[in-house]
Amino acid sequence: MKIPVWIVLLFAPLFSCVANNDTNIESQLFRRLDSYLERRDEFSKQKEEHILALKTQLASSGTPKEQLRLLNRICTEYYTYHYDSAMHYAMKGLQLAKQVNDKYYTQLNTINRISVLSTGGFYSQSAALLETLPEESVIESLKFSYLYTRTWLYNYWSAYCRDSEFEQNYLKKKKESLKATIASIKHKRSPIYYYLVAELWQCQQPKSAKTLKYYKLAYAGSPQKSRVHASSAYGIARYYHENGNMPLYEKYIVEAAISDQVCPLKENLALQEFSTYLYNKDVNYAKRAIRYINYSMEDAQFYNNRLRMVEISRILPTIASTSYKAEQRHSHILIATSTVISIMALGVLALALLAFKQNKRLAQSRREVKLKNDSLESLNENLEQLNERLVKTNTRREMYMKLFLDISGVYIQKLNDVRKMVSRKVKAKQTADLLQALENYRLTEEETTSFYFYFDRAFIDLYPNFVEEFNRLLKPDEQIVQSSSNSLPKEIRIYALMRLGVTDGQKLATLLFYSPQTVYNYKALMKKRAINSDTFDKDVNSLCHII
Repeated sequence: MKIPVWIVLLFAPLFSCVANNDTNIESQLFRRLDSYLERRDEFSKQKEEHILALKTQLASSGTPKEQLRLLNRICTEYYTYHYDSAMHYAMKGLQLAKQVNDKYYTQLNTINRISVLSTGGFYSQSAALLETLPEESVIESLKFSYLYTRTWLYNYWSAYCRDSEFEQNYLKKKKESLKATIASIKHKRSPIYYYLVAELWQCQQPKSAKTLKYYKLAYAGSPQKSRVHASSAYGIARYYHENGNMPLYEKYIVEAAISDQVCPLKENLALQEFSTYLYNKDVNYAKRAIRYINYSMEDAQFYNNRLRMVEISRILPTIASTSYKAEQRHSHILIATSTVISIMALGVLALALLAFKQNKRLAQSRREVKLKNDSLESLNENLEQLNERLVKTNTRREMYMKLFLDISGVYIQKLNDVRKMVSRKVKAKQTADLLQALENYRLTEEETTSFYFYFDRAFIDLYPNFVEEFNRLLKPDEQIVQSSSNSLPKEIRIYALMRLGVTDGQKLATLLFYSPQTVYNYKALMKKRAINSDTFDKDVNSLCHII
């Protein structure tokens, strides 16, 4: 059915408002997430200070019982923060428990080792250790920890085997273990109870309203600085994603990522999934997706989490490649724009040269007319007016030349910034493909060479005697030799720009692709060759003045 034009025009502002509102909400989520990501080091420092306080207590503790309690607390703090440290303190606790024949802490530290192994990606080793501790032999007070750890082992293992023939087997074991874990919980209204019930519903009926209900109960009842809170937020996000509600998915996946940072959890998933979601949603988010997934990779490497590193390594090259292609498209646009500007500038220069030649011819004509008939005052006045207009034209010519130089300099700087940005990413070892692409990238040097060619040719056309007059300012044995009539020596090029009014050292360095120190060194060396070094810069500015 064809929609009348007046209806489209009537509702167009409404559609625009809705689109703008969605963009604003998304921008607010980005700003909120970024504000917490900027404090990553702060949260990690707080975590490490807390662990250090526990280690100080451990060093001064007297009884084995107190030592075992502190070793378990330190291991728990490290559990989702740093694999090697968590395993170290689990082993220390296990050794001490066996020495003093403490059955409770022997089993607890064995459970801790199973948990740390499964989180670190050692699933078969974790399962083998689990078999050494049969469920019926576990102390009643440790039953929940044992069953909860077993559940997470199968959860990680099924994720590792995703899309393979082994996935369903581990999902089945996870569901069975999850039911047993829920049955072992005594406090049926605790956040952990609600979370595990939600996980069970998610396994059985992921789109059920009860799945969302129990996740939200766990989310509301747990502090932001807790793993249950982060996991519940992630579960809510997953529910909305499966039900096609993307705005609420974005809201809760961001909340999960924020909670991971506040805890802080180095064994996390939310930020990794959000980066992949952004990349799939719009390739224009590739830069942001790379930044987020790099944070996830840093966490996975810090924790030494093999599962997360494998997952990230699957998507990172694709995102990085897309980002690089977007940068290339942007560079091509800049090249095209610069080419058009250069052509326009050359056209302006051509007009300026024409005006200059006309100025010379008219000046000569004025002199001839004056010699022939000094009595024609009115004609003389007209010629003087024409002369003034042509002088103004000459001034405008120099202004256009400087504008051309400024535009070209900005373009060269932009290209240089692009190269530096890509180089930083490669040096951060983000992707080998990106580094290879950067090493083959020579766009800035080519543009600079082209700039030198057009600048030298235009300047020599404007001031053909500049090098000759410049040599008059130098000592006889320090003369500049021009290798080609169509190009300027690089020392002369600096003073050619100064003659056009570019005197700032930073601008000179940008335009000529030098460092500010190189510009300074060239100028200092040239002053030593000058007949009068004190007035050298001023003398250069007086060269080739056209009347």
